[in-house]
Amino acid sequence: MKIIDAHIHTNFADQKTRAFTEQQGIDFSLKGLQKELRENAVESAIAITTDSNAPTPGEFSLLKKQGQEEPRLKAVCSIHPNYTSAKYQSMVEQALKGSFLGLKIYPGYHSVYPNDKRYFPFYQLAAKYNKPVIIHSGDTFGSKYLVKYAHPLAIDEIAVKFPKTTFIIAHLGNPWVRDAAELVYKNENVYADISAFCIGHAHGNDFKRIQQDIQWAINYTGRPDKFLYGSDWPLTRMKEYIAVIKKAVPKEHHKQVFYENAKRVFHL
Repeated sequence: MKIIDAHIHTNFADQKTRAFTEQQGIDFSLKGLQKELRENAVESAIAITTDSNAPTPGEFSLLKKQGQEEPRLKAVCSIHPNYTSAKYQSMVEQALKGSFLGLKIYPGYHSVYPNDKRYFPFYQLAAKYNKPVIIHSGDTFGSKYLVKYAHPLAIDEIAVKFPKTTFIIAHLGNPWVRDAAELVYKNENVYADISAFCIGHAHGNDFKRIQQDIQWAINYTGRPDKFLYGSDWPLTRMKEYIAVIKKAVPKEHHKQVFYENAKRVFHL
């Protein structure tokens, strides 16, 4: 089965991520990533800004260079709310005109809701170039952040205000899966990726919880065409996470969730 991984991170110099992957025995390097892509038949992977503090457009040079070195990597840069002037809007527009496939914002990591007006010009640019906006939603990787900003319901307002912009709720809002599913059901321009439902190795009860949450969301929305597989590598091994999601997603929807939906949304 061909796979597109709609959510990975590739800043191999990021020390926080490196410390975690060393504990987990995951090879956080380009060579390690290429090995996982090859062994798991991952045709393309969406590489997203790792450092949420990186100025807009987050890690542009790094992601562009990686895409040139490894064609399977497709870049998405991030928007920092403190860097949103006309200068940064112009830089983002150039990225979207070029090889970058979308944008990401980091509510929770930044104490800013998705409906903050500083983001509006970027939502408009995303619509102009028909590129999606990924929004971090749900739990954060660290306890110093404020998850109230990352609740998925905050996305509803921008989904209505910007109907021509495609929004992707990262991590299906986990643990607020039902709220995120309602937004996918209600708003035609809202999708969700199902990355990071387990970090590190999946154990015992994780399988049951993940299966119940994802199956409920797909059944509630009745829209298997709006869910995208993503691993959030390197926070978990691709092989293990693929196995988890294969069990969680009904088999008749595997082709859509693991491949077709991301291919369509990111225009691959």
